[in-house]
Amino acid sequence: MNKSFPSFDEVQKAREKFSDLAYQHWVHDDLFTWKWYLLLFLSLFPWIIWWFLVDKKRLPEIVLYGALIMVPTYVLDNIGTDLMWWEYPDKLFQMIPPLLPADLTLVPCSMMLIYQWSKSWKSFLIFNFLLSLFSTFIGETIFIWLNFYELITWKLIYSLIFYNLGGIAIRWLVLKIFSISKSK
Repeated sequence: MNKSFPSFDEVQKAREKFSDLAYQHWVHDDLFTWKWYLLLFLSLFPWIIWWFLVDKKRLPEIVLYGALIMVPTYVLDNIGTDLMWWEYPDKLFQMIPPLLPADLTLVPCSMMLIYQWSKSWKSFLIFNFLLSLFSTFIGETIFIWLNFYELITWKLIYSLIFYNLGGIAIRWLVLKIFSISKSK
């Protein structure tokens, strides 16, 4: 039987080959380089700063907001790398495709602080938009310049929309959850 698509076994063999190639690249090109140490620093240091700045009395609410920011950020990053919208030439961990410092540290830590410091919707909308601009056109541009992030078909304007609307939707959700729990 002549088929025009690969079998599951062929896909698995290709994935195995890719996994080995990716591991060899990571071990010989990424691990313990200055870029790797910078990624490690960017994965840990913001959490230390955040811990000193976070309002400990509101910790559950702020952490919920941050966790809910991480989920779509991480999922979108996996989708984007799988669909080849962007790629990451240098990684902290070979087996984790997304840019760990951005998805699980820089974006959520900065957005949690904006959430914490914004007492009204008006202030939140302003600061969230400014952070979205900064993250997109400064943060992502620096990551592109450092070769941590390479755009293929994705446009930076899409990131601006994602950061902005994501922050707004998740703030709305967290406020709704906490208003329900306070009313009980």
